[in-house]
Amino acid sequence: MLGGSVEKNYSLFIDTHDAYSRIVLYKNEEVIKKIIRKSEQSHSTLTMPSIEKILKAASITVQNLKEIFVVNGPGSFTGVRIAVTIAKTLAFTLNIPIKTITSLEVKAISSPLKGEKLAIESDRNGSYICEFDANNKPIGEFRYLKTSEFEEYLLNKDITVIEDEDIDFNALYSYLKEVSETKAHEVKPLYIKNIDL
Repeated sequence: MLGGSVEKNYSLFIDTHDAYSRIVLYKNEEVIKKIIRKSEQSHSTLTMPSIEKILKAASITVQNLKEIFVVNGPGSFTGVRIAVTIAKTLAFTLNIPIKTITSLEVKAISSPLKGEKLAIESDRNGSYICEFDANNKPIGEFRYLKTSEFEEYLLNKDITVIEDEDIDFNALYSYLKEVSETKAHEVKPLYIKNIDL
């Protein structure tokens, strides 16, 4: 940081789409810090302090960030909105790129399965679904099916369902490297229908 230059080789990943808050800091493509905690109804009060804590632990500030990654859903209305709002604000304020990824893509990428798979994000009324090929690319549209519709859908399918996967943050970064950046004001959240009913 000599001569007033700021080292900008850190990437920040933010995900609050479900009951967990996941804040991950990368340096030169490697995970160096992460805070993963169950926060459910506390995303609004825990997410920013977690970001501040992770930056402090790495002895950096937001000025050292070169890009922001955010899970923009599908997920709970409140959770998705919190992560997206924070990510957009940071990217806009710092004038750095923002890249979005869906929770379904995260699950597909993190799965050890090599073939086709069906990633789902469920609420008590149904599931948001998408099929992925062996390279974790979406096959067809993301869609929401009511529970009865989803059960009928599975009757005609011979495919592995991916719902709860431990996130592979290294695979995630490799995937996000190939994702095009989005302008902060163009980032759109995806919500699960009726999740908060």
